[in-house]
Amino acid sequence: MSRPMYETQQDRDNEQALASLIAERFSCVMHKMPIKYTLDYAATRNNDVVAFLEMRRRKIPMKRFDTYMIALHKVIKAQELNNVTGLPCFLVIQWTDAVGMCRLDTCDHSIEVGGSTRRGDWQDIEPMAHIPIHQFTEIEQ
Repeated sequence: MSRPMYETQQDRDNEQALASLIAERFSCVMHKMPIKYTLDYAATRNNDVVAFLEMRRRKIPMKRFDTYMIALHKVIKAQELNNVTGLPCFLVIQWTDAVGMCRLDTCDHSIEVGGSTRRGDWQDIEPMAHIPIHQFTEIEQ
């Protein structure tokens, strides 16, 4: 049995708006990747892939917590993509007061079991990477 998809159209719209911001800021073209790649986008210049990106939007200020929590499998996938391609993988977060990014494939992080309990899905509790907020570079406020 496959897992349900929890992503909404609003989630996809938010992700696309953030991808447009990144495309403009870094002079690249953003391509939505199939779910099998785990990360959300490939950024290209002259049709050459130059980076992979995971996009997120949060309804809290950037510095509300000392770390940003993301499923460990996203970090593992970013490291795999980097190992195979040599390309950087970025995590881009839009908080209520800033947009920040960090290298997902090389970031320092601790690992704890955690996740979300709001949906009642036992698979939402898993090993989570906690990335210190100071590793994020603000790219927009």
